[in-house]
Formats: sequence, structure tokens, C-alpha cells
Amino acid sequence: MTSIDNNTADSAVTASPYDGLAISYNEARPSYPDAAIADLGGLSGLVVDVGAGTGIFTRQIARLLPQAETVGIEPSADMRRMAQSASADIGNITFIAGSAEKLPFSDGAAAVITAATAVHWFDRPVFYAEAFRCLCPGGRLVVLQNIRRWWHSEWLAAYENLHETAVNGYRRGTFPAFDGQYRALDVAAELYVYERSSSVATRDFEWRTALSEKDFISFSLSSTITQRAIATIGEAAYLERLTQLIRTHSQNGILPIDYVTRVVTATRADDPAA
Repeated sequence: MTSIDNNTADSAVTASPYDGLAISYNEARPSYPDAAIADLGGLSGLVVDVGAGTGIFTRQIARLLPQAETVGIEPSADMRRMAQSASADIGNITFIAGSAEKLPFSDGAAAVITAATAVHWFDRPVFYAEAFRCLCPGGRLVVLQNIRRWWHSEWLAAYENLHETAVNGYRRGTFPAFDGQYRALDVAAELYVYERSSSVATRDFEWRTALSEKDFISFSLSSTITQRAIATIGEAAYLERLTQLIRTHSQNGILPIDYVTRVVTATRADDPAA
């Protein structure tokens, strides 16, 4: 096993907005298209998944790379417990406490660092510095984001409108940031100008899934946007509005959900002094 900086790993971790949401999150959140990470197949060494949550993507990549050591970094004890429980049958996976801004690994230790629908929560300039510090020369940073394609779906557009009217500052196409504000996210643009990154590339994978009405409610309740809406208008009012939307748009009790998975990759550039 790769040694971990215990001083960093054991450092205090602040409370997470996902505390208390682990069960609904793990049951209802989607995974990612296998094609989105197919080019990582065959890699070995240390793979670090930052902001692992309940381990949905961490398990996916650990199964793709059975010869690799996969470590999920997650600040929420609640989410981490669920991740460990749900991953008990996978031998090459570990979850530890930690933050994106202070990764508990030595310089050059990791072959791949990933962040799956999590990077919007990070102080990204600090995270990028930490990621490229921990990556070995030629190692890859892979940032994935599952984005609901509301522009292709009247139903998903209505769902976004529900949150825009209930959550101050939220607009579709923006994400909650580490400081609690909502911002648009362009990881590729940020990495293009980052001095230690090279070969920045973006790929989009469109796909569709479907949830039952009950499962979609669980999915929605796992969202911090939904929790902010509930804090503003109350749980009863929120669920009444959501239920009305669901009844209007479900097809025989099933709700189609169109996604695009955006994958941004960057390679650690050779050190200038090399």
C-alpha cells in the first residue's frame, strides 16, 4: 500500500453539506458512462478519487482498474461510512478523511487523480496545485461532471425552474462553490492556463437514464440545492411542488433523465527544471 501522510490525513475536517444525506445519495445518484473513463483501462499505481462521496465513482474506477490501488478522499464521516459499507466487496479500494485542498499523499505519488461531480465544491486553484503536486510526471487529472440536459427536456427545465424560484442566487448552469456562492464552471479553461498542466482535453458523453417517481424524490432530496430550497420554503411546500411536477411529466410512473457527462483531462507537464 502507498504510504499516506498521516499528519495530513488525521487533520481536522470541517462539516459537510452532505452530512445526513448519505443513504438517499447512494441509492439515487447516477454513475458515469463506462466510455467516459475507458481510456484509463490498464493503468496501475495509485488512483485518488477526491470528493468521493458514497464512493459511486470510486467503485466504478476501482473495478475498471483492479490492478491499481484506489483511494477515495471524503470529508464527510457520514458519506465515508456509507462508501466503506457499499464497497466491502472490492479489495483494491480504501476511503480516508481528507480535503481537496490538502491531499494526504507525498509528491509524485499518484498516477491518476479524479474528481466526479465534486470539483465545484473545491477551492480549485488550491486543489489544482495539490493535484499536480501529488501526480507523478505524466500522471493525469480527470474531472467529470454529470450535467442534466435541461435544454433538451421540458421536464428537467421545469425542475430547474423550481429551484431557481426557491433558492436565492441559484441559476441553471451554475454550481455551488466552496464559499457557498453559485458560479458557472469551466474546468478546461482553468486548466489551460495552469502552468503545471498540459494536453488539456474535453469530451462530452450524452446518455439517458430513468427513475421511478419515488426514486426521483430520493434523488432530489440528496441534493444540497433541494435542501436549500427546503430551508427557504419548507419541506411540505417543496414536496408539494415537486410532486405536481412529477405527476405532470412522468410516463407510466417513470421519469426520463437526460445527462451529459463532461470529462476534462490534463496531464502533469514536465517540471521546468527537468
